[in-house]
Amino acid sequence: MSNRNSNGAELPPADSVGFLIRDTMMHLHKVLRARLSEHDISTAQWFLLRVLWEEEGLSQRELSDRVSTTEPTTQSALLRMEKQGIIRRERNKSDRRANHIYLTKKGRDLEPEMIPYAMNVNELASHGLSKTEIKTFKDIIGRMRNNLLDEIHKGN
Repeated sequence: MSNRNSNGAELPPADSVGFLIRDTMMHLHKVLRARLSEHDISTAQWFLLRVLWEEEGLSQRELSDRVSTTEPTTQSALLRMEKQGIIRRERNKSDRRANHIYLTKKGRDLEPEMIPYAMNVNELASHGLSKTEIKTFKDIIGRMRNNLLDEIHKGN
């Protein structure tokens, strides 16, 4: 099957930065999901926890922006986390429609248990790479991310 489109352009998946990043991310998620399942935590919840461990009191919209998900996706994950006793919501005093999200003790206590899972997945992914290669990769992927963020912010 050809990778050519109607104008004759060709972009095999192995030559597509976007495809390679997404494909790698999907494999990272799959390995991480297996580890998180011991705590009944989804990858969506994991990314929200990572943000909340760094900064609590964010609104649902701010959380969605930080993890680059839609508000309905964030809402679903937060509802589940609330039922699990991991987070609590507090009404904004000036805007009663908005909630601020805080971790419960249970949510905070998950951090030292779960961060080693992420460390392990990162170690698996970077197996056989030198510290220099990993630093170069982080520099390159960071610059690519910033290029895309610049493009996104141009539209706003």
